[in-house]
Amino acid sequence: MSIRIKYLGHSSFLFTVDKKTILTDPYFNEKPLGKLKRLINCSQTHSKLSKIDSILISHEHMDACDIDSINELVKKHDSKIIAHCSVLNKLNVPNLNKVPIDEYEIKQIGDIFYKAYPAHHPSSFYPLSYLIKGKNNKTIYFAGDTFMTKDHEKIKPTIAILPIGGKRTMDIGTAIRVSKKMKPKVLIPMHFDTFEDIRRNPQELIYRLDKTSYNINTVVLQPGKTFRYK
Repeated sequence: MSIRIKYLGHSSFLFTVDKKTILTDPYFNEKPLGKLKRLINCSQTHSKLSKIDSILISHEHMDACDIDSINELVKKHDSKIIAHCSVLNKLNVPNLNKVPIDEYEIKQIGDIFYKAYPAHHPSSFYPLSYLIKGKNNKTIYFAGDTFMTKDHEKIKPTIAILPIGGKRTMDIGTAIRVSKKMKPKVLIPMHFDTFEDIRRNPQELIYRLDKTSYNINTVVLQPGKTFRYK
């Protein structure tokens, strides 16, 4: 069974794992983030999404937790929401749709397992990263908003999705260091170019990793584009 990853923009992805669709850090809102104007909008409106089985949220900030859109998606798709309770409490959805999770806890929804790891994002109340595993034991590490943590030494995902924008997350150099620790088969960068202060050139990530001895396939996705891993 292949893994399908569609990039919507910023930190929002659609993962298809074992025929289930997982939406990460929904951010459809085009409003400025504080004083920061959004430069690249989401490639798809939430109303056009055809199927959402689960929604995975790393933390409470607007660019990871678009509350109005999440409420509407749950109403339309009856999606399960995996997040810390501090995030879930902000949502106007039935309790049956809420799946609270804490650091190092594992939750199962159908055949898919979610393990939460601590994230280092000082401006957030309880940020999390996630390791997602399907039936074939292939794994996706979705970092959310984080700097490097001690757990990156022991997480060994098939696919790693890491922020590279700097400022509020790890930058390109740190993402390379984390990749060397994790040794994923595939690295996909995220959380860059959405705002002026996180403009980055992802080709630098490819160039610098190619200069190392690590066999990591770096895949840069434009919003709206899809990657498949078999």
